[in-house]
Amino acid sequence: MIKHIMVPYDQSDPAKRALAYAIDLAKKYSSEISIVACVVPQVPMNATFGQSYAEALELIRQDASGAVSEIKSKIETSKIPVKADVLLGMSVTDELLSYARLHQVDLIVMGSRGLGGFKKLLLGSVASGVSQHSECPVLIVK
Repeated sequence: MIKHIMVPYDQSDPAKRALAYAIDLAKKYSSEISIVACVVPQVPMNATFGQSYAEALELIRQDASGAVSEIKSKIETSKIPVKADVLLGMSVTDELLSYARLHQVDLIVMGSRGLGGFKKLLLGSVASGVSQHSECPVLIVK
């Protein structure tokens, strides 16, 4: 059964639609929801950007944390058990797959495309990677 649903969340429209599906499923199956954002640090090309880059990365992390916390608060009013996490790693796909394994996720509900720069023809690279390598079912929402 579906006891634990993970929703990768990057504030994009597809992620918001995926969250709506996850909330509906959680109500029907009395499931817990984990909202997960992932921040990917990039290595600055020029060492002089070190301090400003660290500050920018912290602002990005804070923005992601604020976004998932806000969504968590809204979901809690529906009496659905929910937690929110911000992951930091070099590969969004790997971080999401690892989180799903470690937290015994039964279903991943995610948007077809996120806020990433380059888009694949039909499916975003993160959605494609997660759907291909996940140990649990993945519902991709357009």
